[in-house]
Amino acid sequence: MSLSPQLPAEVEAVELEESEQFVDFLEEPGVYEGYLPKGGFSLVFVDGVRRTECLAYIRDEETGESFEGAFVSLGAGALKVDYGRINLLEGSLLLKRVERLLFFRGKAALGSLLGFRPQGVEGELSAEVNRYMKEELEAKVALEVSRKFPSTLLLCDGTLSHRLRNTPCLGFVKSIKRLYLDLSHVNLLYSLRVGQRSPILKLHYQRRQEEREKTDKYTWYVRLSNHEGLHGLARVEVFPQRDLHTLKEMADLSAGILPLFASQSFQDRRSPQNLLPIGRLEKFLRLHLGAYGLIRRKIEDFFHA
Repeated sequence: MSLSPQLPAEVEAVELEESEQFVDFLEEPGVYEGYLPKGGFSLVFVDGVRRTECLAYIRDEETGESFEGAFVSLGAGALKVDYGRINLLEGSLLLKRVERLLFFRGKAALGSLLGFRPQGVEGELSAEVNRYMKEELEAKVALEVSRKFPSTLLLCDGTLSHRLRNTPCLGFVKSIKRLYLDLSHVNLLYSLRVGQRSPILKLHYQRRQEEREKTDKYTWYVRLSNHEGLHGLARVEVFPQRDLHTLKEMADLSAGILPLFASQSFQDRRSPQNLLPIGRLEKFLRLHLGAYGLIRRKIEDFFHA
């Protein structure tokens, strides 16, 4: 047993088991050293935030059907960091987008309301909001930035959207709730030190969209901090690259670079996995979602009137 460095907000369900998506090792099982490029480097971080302004219930008076809904503000952006230099916001913030949507379950014919665009969904609301933020906002930001900076390493917070399958973007998965390797090799993860990585693993399709497109992924684990057990680890994933050499180079680079940006508990309650630039980007995006109290009051006043 080892203690997690993260400050608990609440007890969450954790599924720590061997994944059926594991296919095989792309390298010999063992520990691999990361490296830092000489002469400095640049790295772009992409992330998104969400905020629920109000929950709503929609009733169709003609049919009697009722639908659940939510007024949601979403933001996504990209932050470029030149390591070893002073990074001012004006030059570092590459992109910022904010959208306001009224998500609802069902097929009601709704128009735009108070600047919130209607978005009908079929699944559970929270999951659909996350899907939209990942695939419609964050992925578009990542694609635009990757075209503008094709030679710069680009890190997306969370698992990669299928829209990024033809790009060198890396997905940075903070929470380890499922082991993507054979349980007989789990001690390999415990033996990693800061700046080291696991071998590259091949994963079978993970989502419905990837199943339709037959898109595999490659992944590896990196050690961010000296915390015991799995607490100082993060998982990095990428879609297939041009060749194995390019893939290994990206894996080694991520293992050497990412620990430089690991947060500590006094900086972020999700330390060390919530990297400092990602935390700063999230804070900036939340500020630009607008004042929560004013937006909620505007919605409430509209319905009360």
